[in-house]
Amino acid sequence: MNELFQLAFKESCKSFSIAMEGLAKSLEHCQAIGTKEKYAFEETEAYDALIIKLTRNSDVFFQQIVKGYFKLKGEDNLLFIDRLNLLEKIGVIASTDKLMELKSFRNQAVHEYSAVAFQELYEEALQLTPFFQKTVSDFMDYLKKQNIVE
Repeated sequence: MNELFQLAFKESCKSFSIAMEGLAKSLEHCQAIGTKEKYAFEETEAYDALIIKLTRNSDVFFQQIVKGYFKLKGEDNLLFIDRLNLLEKIGVIASTDKLMELKSFRNQAVHEYSAVAFQELYEEALQLTPFFQKTVSDFMDYLKKQNIVE
């Protein structure tokens, strides 16, 4: 594989790690708010930030980090679900189904976001974010063990 691509992949992983720190801070803030019937404006802003960071980071993870890993391995023409199934099979990720749930959440949040469902989105974001964080951590540990990143 091209050395320039390997370098770009490592840089993408570093930038992504910084973005994940932002997601962690948003999660902490929203966990402190908790779930309730009515939210103050500042609380909805905090949850909106969490949802935006979760959906953006999941997009980057799936489209740049995971896809880039398979490109490094010379398997860049696999379908999204095939990549996840392979990673689950070798024990790098815990659950393809849960990641598909995250993908579905992303689509719902981006395309169907409405005032009626916002509380459900907030609750789901609180549940999915820790799973996503663990998945990313496990994947990055795997990349380190493979000497792909430092």
